[in-house]
Formats: sequence, structure tokens, C-alpha cells
Amino acid sequence: MRRLLILLSVFALVASACGGGDDSTETTAGDTPTESDSAAEPDEETAEPEPEPEEEAEPEPEEPANDNPLNALRVPQDFATIQDAVDAAEPGDLVLIDEGVYNESVVVETDNIVIRGVDRQTVVLDGEHSEEMANGIIVFSNGVAVENLTVKNYFSNGVFFTGDYDSDFILRGYRVSYVNALNNRVYGIYAFNAEYGLFDNTYAAGHTDSGYYIGQCQPCNAVLSNNLSEYNTLAYSGTNAGGDLFIVNNEFRMNRIGVTPNTLNSEELAPQRGATFAGNWIHSNGNPETPKGGNTWELAYGVGMVLPGANNNLVSRNLIENNLNGGVAVSFMPDGDTFWLAENNTITDNVFRGNGIDAVMVDQGGGEGLGNCFSGNTLDTSRPADIDTVLPCDGPEGDLSDMIGIDFFSPPGADENVPYADVASPGAADQPSMPDALTAPASPADVLPEFDDFDLDAIAVPSGT
Repeated sequence: MRRLLILLSVFALVASACGGGDDSTETTAGDTPTESDSAAEPDEETAEPEPEPEEEAEPEPEEPANDNPLNALRVPQDFATIQDAVDAAEPGDLVLIDEGVYNESVVVETDNIVIRGVDRQTVVLDGEHSEEMANGIIVFSNGVAVENLTVKNYFSNGVFFTGDYDSDFILRGYRVSYVNALNNRVYGIYAFNAEYGLFDNTYAAGHTDSGYYIGQCQPCNAVLSNNLSEYNTLAYSGTNAGGDLFIVNNEFRMNRIGVTPNTLNSEELAPQRGATFAGNWIHSNGNPETPKGGNTWELAYGVGMVLPGANNNLVSRNLIENNLNGGVAVSFMPDGDTFWLAENNTITDNVFRGNGIDAVMVDQGGGEGLGNCFSGNTLDTSRPADIDTVLPCDGPEGDLSDMIGIDFFSPPGADENVPYADVASPGAADQPSMPDALTAPASPADVLPEFDDFDLDAIAVPSGT
């Protein structure tokens, strides 16, 4: 029996080793895997783990956009009124005015600030012809600049820089650039008892006195350049003003009278003396669609440039044309009981054409030229005749017997004028804005580089276009 069991066990082992005739390749539990099986199915314990996905970095927070890169005192974003911003300003600050109409009169008493509009045409200070608002901007401090805006309808003046009339304070440093001054009752842009100034790229129209005025300074140390004045009683007036005063490269047109450096008792430092007028286009004056500023000035109606009581001025390389009654007239100035004489003015190398009379020397009494001289001018008519020859700058005087009187130019009729508030300002809309108003840092008027490179010899007769 035991032998039988052993034999059966052996048989079973043999049968198992031979596969028992079964073709199945299924591996049963307890079977040892083959090498190929091991390659196909790696052991879970030895397999490399799959890499985990990297976490995305948190984005850096964006810097908020700077909506005030000039660090300006902005109106109305930061201050409700221009006056509020000006009062808060410190030297070196920029007051930046956004588009809008501002019915206020601004007083400046802080040195070296800049007041600027974002756009010349759409930033408007409007006085509404109210007696409560005499001046658009009046400045009592040094080094202030006004830029890129319109100031209109004020009862006295548009922009006014002033020292004290009868004290030792003389305002020093001023500038007005890219500004329109329209229909202010007296002056457009005005400096009085002030020195080291610049008016440039401005426009003035509709004033009963002058578009531009410089008064009571000796020396003035001032430049007016690239300005346009029209539809005023006077384009430019300078009472008792001179000494390094340069009126150059401007256009003065369509006023009652053009340019008038003059002497008056009403201001100190008389007589007027020592200004230069060069490279200006002075034309088409004698316009009745302008405000009338007084009977005295009507004596010079329609004259491009008058030198009444003016002294030691240079008038050179200007184009003076199509003025109704006269191109240039040298004359005494009647002021109450005083007759201020015009002496030692030099009128040279100008081009005259189409004027009533190109050049006139008014008889100031005594039949003498009083040092006034003419040379190198291109002209057709004059009184006295052949004025470059009889009043030469490099020789003796000739026959002056045909000089004329101050009343030679007849004034227009009493109704030939327009109230200042109703005067048109046809050139205002054509004036360009300051090109970099939103990016240029504040540049106060305590330093004026125009004086460092000013070259009178480089100024030429304008083309007239």
C-alpha cells in the first residue's frame, strides 16, 4: 500500500512536469514569473514614480499707472479752482489746468511757479466782463511763467506782471508762452516795472489799449518774439520802456495803429529810450473794426509804427507794408502841457511798400531832425522827400522844409470803431498749443536762456507770408 502511494506521487510529479498536455500559458498563483514576464511588468516597488507637475509661479503685482507723472498740482482733479492750486504751490511747482471754463481772477504771490493749461484753446479763464474780476492772472512775484491757455473778457487785463509803481520792488523774471489774450478791456499781456521777461508764441486781439504792453522799465531786459497782435487799438505799446528791450520777429496787423514806443508823464523813468524793433511784419493797420482807445492815439490812426517822444531806438529790417496812412512816423508826444520830443532814432534797412506814405519825420519845431536818421531803406514815398538823403545816418542833414505836422493823418469818424467786447478775434483758433504741455517739466522764468543766445545780426527782413 505504501509502495502504491509512492508510485502515485511520482506519477503525479511527472505529469505535472510535462504539463499534462495543457497548452494554457496562464500563470497560476505560486508560479515563478519568467524573465520576459518580469520585463513586461516591472515590480511596483522598483518602478520610478511619475514627476509631479510644477506649481505655476504667482504673477508679480502690476505697478498702478501714474496718472500724474509731472507731480503737478492739478485743477480740478486735486484743487477745485486755479487760485486754490496757486495758493498751495511752492517754488518750482507746476499748476496744471484741465480743459474747462474758469470764471475766476487769479492772484500769484509765490516765486518761480508755472501755470499751464493742458490745451491752449480749451482751457479758458473768462472774466465775463465783470468789474469784480479785473485781471485774468495778476503776478506780484518773481520767476512766474504762464503757458498754454486762453484768458478773455476781463475788465482790465488778461495776464499782468507788476512790480510796485513807486517803490524799490522791481519784479524780476516773467514769461508768457502759447497764450491767447482776447477782448480784455485794457491790455492783453502786460508787464510793468518788471525786468528779464519773455512773451513768445502768443496772440492778442480786441483791446482798447494794446495787445502787448511793456511799461516803466530801464533796463527792461525783455524779449517779445513770435507773437501776433491784431484788432486792437495798438498792437504794441511801450511807455518809458527800453534798455535791452527787443521786439523781434512778430506780426502786427489789422490794428488801428501798429507799434508805439512812447513817453508819458503818467509813468516813471521818462523818457522812453533804447529799444530795438527788428524782423517784424507790420502791415494792414488802419482797421476800423477795432476798439477806439482815445482821441490822442487817433492822430496816428492807420500808421504801422509811430515813435512819439521816443528816443535812441533802432528800427531795422522790418517789412512795413499796406498800412493805411503811413509806414513809420517819428513825432513828438503831446501830454498835457508837455511836448516830449523824439530824438536820435535810427531807421535803417527796412522794406516799405504800399503804405499811404512810407516814412514820415514830423516837424517837432525848429525845422531840425534832432538826430533821427534814415538809411538803407527800400521805400517809394517820404516826408520830407528823399528821407534817406536829407536825414542820413552818416552825414549832415539836407533840406527839411517839407516836413509835416502831427495832425497830418486825419482820424476816422467817431462811429468807426467797435466796442472791445464785440471785436472779432479771427486768428485765435489758428494758434498752436504748446507741443509738450503734458510731458515738459516746469520751467519757471527765473532763468531765461533766450538772453544767452540772442543774436540781433541773425534777424532778417520777413518774407511777408
